[in-house]
Amino acid sequence: MDYVQMTLDDWMEMKRKLRQELLGVKQSFVRIGYALRQIEDQKLYERDGYKSIAEFAKEEYGLEPSTTSRFMSINKEYSIDGYSEQLRPEFAELGRSQLEEMLKLPDNDRSMIQPETSRENIRELKRFNKTEPAAGVADDLSQLVEKFYYDNPDILNAVFGEPEFTEETIKQFAEIVNPGGNRSYKKGLYFLMMYENRVAVKKFNTDPKNLTWWEFWELTKSIFGNVAAGSKTWQSYFGEPEEPEPENEVAPAQKEAEFPGKEEPKDTKEENKEEKQREEEPEEMEAESQEPPEEPDVPEKPESEIAPAQREEEIPEREVENETCEETDRGADPGETGEPEAAEEEKEEETESSPAVMNRPEILDKPFGSRKDWFDTLTPYGMALELAKKMRDVPNENLADMKKTGFWEEWLKEEVDDYGRTIEED
Repeated sequence: MDYVQMTLDDWMEMKRKLRQELLGVKQSFVRIGYALRQIEDQKLYERDGYKSIAEFAKEEYGLEPSTTSRFMSINKEYSIDGYSEQLRPEFAELGRSQLEEMLKLPDNDRSMIQPETSRENIRELKRFNKTEPAAGVADDLSQLVEKFYYDNPDILNAVFGEPEFTEETIKQFAEIVNPGGNRSYKKGLYFLMMYENRVAVKKFNTDPKNLTWWEFWELTKSIFGNVAAGSKTWQSYFGEPEEPEPENEVAPAQKEAEFPGKEEPKDTKEENKEEKQREEEPEEMEAESQEPPEEPDVPEKPESEIAPAQREEEIPEREVENETCEETDRGADPGETGEPEAAEEEKEEETESSPAVMNRPEILDKPFGSRKDWFDTLTPYGMALELAKKMRDVPNENLADMKKTGFWEEWLKEEVDDYGRTIEED
């Protein structure tokens, strides 16, 4: 295949067209909801002998009643004037799954959500709104910031291990505190969502507000500045000693020097002798002679109970809308069908917008799409990490290929899984 050298203008135009196409996909489910609402409002389904919009959509297009309900709810909540074919501008960059999760959020809380917000973080915010938090833990912003650093000692020490930040270097501060570009933190009366451009703060039963990273730094400095001790600031402020080394890690020679003439207890000698014998035996014999104790059956934790930060690191969530995909039904929208919202939140299957056959089982580690599609879900920092890793992995003899447009085009077109790993052809 011959490759044509692409100019900067060509590249910018390609990105613009791709963004426009993706926006068209996102607008499609708003248009579907609008059409369904018109059919329901005018009872047009009766022309074909159906008794309800749910029955009509199920028989004609294979849409489950819960899916039909969500299409209509999304249109009502997020379309211009609440009854049109166009998304309101503030929601234009969000995906369908995010909009679905936001249906039960108060209108003002929706301002905390950005395109990179994970579904789990949205669910955490909904749970925070439902449960009265404990008072006396973090009742004001200063206590909240203090608790954040208490729970993240490495971040606090890294912050004060750098020269004092200025408005010109505040981006470096944000990268230390929020290296992934998107994280949440909940403590006491407060819920935080951190992004590259802002920190969204919500106090229980109040409307959220935004902090700039400069304001967050000034709060940090006002709390810890007087006792800052570089990479030991956490220990200096909180005053908790480091854990002592376990006694069994002390070298035998050192132990003998500190306690001369003391004979090792008999039990310890026997343990050391047995350990030495095990080391001298072949590995195969050791594996055969030692049977591991039976482990008790431990129920697996539901996915919804996994900590948000851990969940983001282990299972990066990729929100890609596909107008022609099949849909896995997650249960009816509580606001429309009366089903408890807790049951809806326990179901993790991704629903897709399509009048096709529903209830497809979820396939783990399924192909995600091209690497370019996967890159579009990353933050600039995450994308930079992937590019740097690729450049390190290229053998020295192939470095010249990296200067060719075709090399990178082929790499971006490769099919990858949800983790960005290349899917090898059978």
